[in-house]
Amino acid sequence: MMAACDRCKGDGMADAERGTHERLLNTAVHLLWERSYQGTSVDELCRKAGIRKGSFYHFFRSKADLAAAAIDAAWRHTEQAVFAPIFGSDEGGMAQLERLIDRVDEIQGANLKSRGLYLGCPFGNLGQEMANVDEAIRQAVQRVFARHCDYIEAALQRAGEDRDIPPGDMHRRAEQVFALFEGALLMAKVAKDPALFRGIAASVRAVAAA
Repeated sequence: MMAACDRCKGDGMADAERGTHERLLNTAVHLLWERSYQGTSVDELCRKAGIRKGSFYHFFRSKADLAAAAIDAAWRHTEQAVFAPIFGSDEGGMAQLERLIDRVDEIQGANLKSRGLYLGCPFGNLGQEMANVDEAIRQAVQRVFARHCDYIEAALQRAGEDRDIPPGDMHRRAEQVFALFEGALLMAKVAKDPALFRGIAASVRAVAAA
């Protein structure tokens, strides 16, 4: 679990405060994904969230503090909306990974259609931008990466038990599959071409069996 802001720990937050806090988090999740960390200012975050700047610093010490909390919030949503349903199914491990590819492609395609932008991975984007700049953000992204790999590894273990892929180091394979996904998303983002992600991600079975 990533660190929450000090103000938000415990049960002492009133409903109005909680609503303001949630608006800030949701605004940060969307702006950081669409525009990057450096491209998003505190003033813009406050304006988009409909709050005063003083309220921002009531909850968060800095933009970096908010970004770390936003990573946590984004992962909670992603886990509940994408990973838990897919990897909690009764399907085989490779079928689960194929469903993940389809779901990611669907999400990216919807953003491209509605915003004209292929946004790529929100966690990977921040990791590339901030890993050498802010340690708290780097650690937050690393923890999310580890959770991605946990889900993928469990799917590979299942595929191995079903003899759908040969025995091997499933942890190493999970990292390689995840790296394939991240690389495919980055290439598709730069090219603004969803077909790149689908084409590269189609190699997941070969990577999973290597």
